[in-house]
Amino acid sequence: MGSDSQEAVIRCEGIWKVFGARSKEAIKAIKGGQLSKADVRDRLDCVVGVRDASFSVGRGEIFCIMGLSGSGKSTLIRHVNRLIEPTDGAVYIEGRNVNAMGSRELRQLRAEKIGMVFQSMALMPHRNVRDNVGFALEVRGVPEEKRHKVAREAIEAVELTGWDLKYPDELSGGMQQRVGLARAIAANPSILLMDEPFRLSIR
Repeated sequence: MGSDSQEAVIRCEGIWKVFGARSKEAIKAIKGGQLSKADVRDRLDCVVGVRDASFSVGRGEIFCIMGLSGSGKSTLIRHVNRLIEPTDGAVYIEGRNVNAMGSRELRQLRAEKIGMVFQSMALMPHRNVRDNVGFALEVRGVPEEKRHKVAREAIEAVELTGWDLKYPDELSGGMQQRVGLARAIAANPSILLMDEPFRLSIR
């Protein structure tokens, strides 16, 4: 739980993600103590990805979600920018209910407030390093000259100077990870979500 003395930039309240057609029934049964996670899978054909997660993150705070492989870490953080819809619960960003946002407002939130470094990098193969890094700025309508300048600075920050015009398939896995980080840095978001960012080696 984030410090109560800090402004809560992210606040997650009672997040549940249950996969399956009978997800609401599964949550009710678990809350009532009638079924375990295994029972839900066997009897209701549902899988519990996240169970009643609540936390807050203050401005300037580094918050780490730890757990075993398959425990729901990636699923949980994808609720923050609503890449995954919760089965139950709510997410607030700077006091705004993310669940209640329409598609346009949600796109604006992702473009301006939240950056994300994906475990799988999610680089666009048809774009070079510079254009991958500057993509969020392009979406915002930033002029090309300014966009290239910011992208170059972010590329330098992750020690990939000279690789600007290379394509993702010309890079090692670790270098691709750094391009993903540079892309997030270039967007200068208020919130940076990182899904296992140190899983790959730097070289």
